[in-house]
Amino acid sequence: MGAKFALAQQPHSIAAPIVVRRLAIRVEAVAALLGAAVAGLLLMAPLDLAGTPEGPVLQLDLLVLNMPRAAAAGAAFAVVSAALVVALGRRTAWVASCGSAVVLLVDQLWNRDAAAAGNLTTANYIDCIFSGILLGALAVAVFGKPIATGAYLIGALGAILIGDQTSLPPSGGGGNPLIQWASVATPPMWLLLLTVLLLAAGTAVQHFEPAGEEENTDLAIGPILSALVLVTATTLSTEWLVRHAGTPAQIGVTVAITIGAAVVAALLLPGREGVLVLLAVAVANAGSAVIAVPRPDWTAPLPVLAVVAGLAAGRRWRSPWIALAVTGGLAVFAALTAHAAHQYAVIPVLGVALTALIIGFCFGAAVPKTAGSAVVAMAVMIVPCLVVALRGSSFGRVAYSPRWYRDPNAATSAMPGWMALVITLGCAAGVYLLWRIRAPRDLAAPESRRRLSA
Repeated sequence: MGAKFALAQQPHSIAAPIVVRRLAIRVEAVAALLGAAVAGLLLMAPLDLAGTPEGPVLQLDLLVLNMPRAAAAGAAFAVVSAALVVALGRRTAWVASCGSAVVLLVDQLWNRDAAAAGNLTTANYIDCIFSGILLGALAVAVFGKPIATGAYLIGALGAILIGDQTSLPPSGGGGNPLIQWASVATPPMWLLLLTVLLLAAGTAVQHFEPAGEEENTDLAIGPILSALVLVTATTLSTEWLVRHAGTPAQIGVTVAITIGAAVVAALLLPGREGVLVLLAVAVANAGSAVIAVPRPDWTAPLPVLAVVAGLAAGRRWRSPWIALAVTGGLAVFAALTAHAAHQYAVIPVLGVALTALIIGFCFGAAVPKTAGSAVVAMAVMIVPCLVVALRGSSFGRVAYSPRWYRDPNAATSAMPGWMALVITLGCAAGVYLLWRIRAPRDLAAPESRRRLSA
């Protein structure tokens, strides 16, 4: 009787963990999507910029002036946090993600009157640093789980694109309500609270995951050094360019520094994982050269949908050469349509869709096997690139406009597009070099499996 009872209960004891694991997969995916989206929005958009006209003009200018450095700090913390939590384990990564989201929620509540208090820049630095920690730790938490990793990439890349392509809010608070939502109180408080709850749930469901032995518990120095080279070179070269007239010789020097830093950063990563970093440098500059505003309201979801399509296409055709070819095409498109973009509404819409599609394709085609390398590539998308500095050279700051966001009435030039094309060609040479001197990390895996089975 006891044996019959035990056999009768066995299916239920097996079914319960299966149900829990299916629920855990869904919780992790949604938490990864929202966590990455919140981190990307806070890294790309200044704190409540459009809603602070009552604040001192000097405070607003300091905020925009310090945005590139704050974004660079956030990118650096993303890579460092990813390297640290890799050594500590996946469960620690979930705890770090949830903790940083809690800090962001508290900071947003505490700094609701940041404009009146005059501490906009400090609050923005805090947002960027803890958003970087959230982005880096969350990558480690979900990497290796296909559904959660895909959700993470969609959330992060979609949020970065939304922040990068947001139009300058008009003075007086009128205009496009979607633009107002994207640039005032980004992200909304309810979204932050929901993200904290989901990350807490994601942390809790790790209790039901098998303990498992971690693949590598060593501190990953390569991604840290790679990010240090890229972030430092990008920040210093962009700040130097906006302080000078931007002659062809000066532009050539900064382009060479950008390409050289990208190649060195790629070589500092294991195997061929640096390919994604080179693709990210190319597509970040090409995408920044595209005229993305003004565009109609209905195009607001377009970047996210195009990123999803691009990721799917990249996973289907995993070729960095296709990614480089379409990135070069995007740079040519940006150069040829620069002067006509404000006359024909279809050009910004097409530019936004192509940019999101190609960014998704790059990350889908060359996504690395380790979270640290992926976060380095994500850091490239966060730090304002050389094209942004070239656009801001007329008003002396690394930004699309004196108030950070893209100005629909700004003067246009084909130079950013052609410069992005040169950078893409340089990154293509870097990919060729990397493929020549590095073998894939798993090249010997089939042979080793055969030996073990023998």
